[in-house]
Amino acid sequence: MTLLQSINQFVENICVTDRQEEGIKTSLDNMYAYLMDEDSGLSIERNFTNGSYDRDTIIRPLDDIDIFSVLKREDWEDEYKQLPKPQAVLSKFKKYLDGITIYEGKVKQDRPCVTIRLSDKNFDIMPSFEQVGGGYLIPNFDLSGWTYAYPEQLYDNLESVHKQRNYKVKQIIKAVKHYNRGLDKLIPSYHIEEVAISIFILNDFKNYREGIELWFKNAEYYLLSTKFKSNADYLSAIEHIKKVLKKLDEASAKCTDGKESDAVQIWKDIFGKEFPTIDPAEAKNFARAISEGNLKVAATGGLSMSTGYSIGASSGYHGGISED
Repeated sequence: MTLLQSINQFVENICVTDRQEEGIKTSLDNMYAYLMDEDSGLSIERNFTNGSYDRDTIIRPLDDIDIFSVLKREDWEDEYKQLPKPQAVLSKFKKYLDGITIYEGKVKQDRPCVTIRLSDKNFDIMPSFEQVGGGYLIPNFDLSGWTYAYPEQLYDNLESVHKQRNYKVKQIIKAVKHYNRGLDKLIPSYHIEEVAISIFILNDFKNYREGIELWFKNAEYYLLSTKFKSNADYLSAIEHIKKVLKKLDEASAKCTDGKESDAVQIWKDIFGKEFPTIDPAEAKNFARAISEGNLKVAATGGLSMSTGYSIGASSGYHGGISED
């Protein structure tokens, strides 16, 4: 398996499956029905998905799916046209959702939203108020008040650059997000997308390998410390990116020297177990050959189905090697 083939398979491995997509849609339909119930007391005008799910940069295993619940301002304002404190709104959402049988015990407040934790995915529900001039008011992280958010802007910018770069940018983002998950999401997920937009507006690439390398080569110039929980997290992210970049340079050197299998292993060291070092079809052929007793060990120590010492048919962990 070549490095490019491994990278392509890796991207496929971390993408959401059709079955998972159907499960998300079913859960959303149920959730929207409860949220829009006239007896809920929530006075919601409409709901829409946001975040990585909406922008098609979500990866598996599934993580949080963001929902904006747009509230009817006139029903929430007091006599002085003032909005309630975010905590009051979140508490009302939590109390209502926790009273629904299928969500009972699965609802918690996770600032600045209410989270429903299902078996294989979480839904973060963000109460919001649409602004006449554009954007939405959402709770501050510390719940001291309301702040502006513009979820559609990131969506539109990403769609534009994704199209501009032959519909390959979102896959690059997914690869980086998978790496970032190994860092306990040190880099804010949406900021990975913002950085990708900034990089790929200016730089083209031919394949996923070039795109991933471009992201890591340029990321430190576009990451903003203000997007992180702390400056220490920002500096840590920069340090991790530099380490990855060094490894990617090592992999490129291996490819130049004709040692592509070594390059594949370096990429696997970066991206983990989901990064394949052998073609799935080839792996199945080897497994079948083992079960049928047709797999051989060549003099070099490599596996073969043509020459070398035969590996006896396996019925478990035990089996001998007999000279052919």
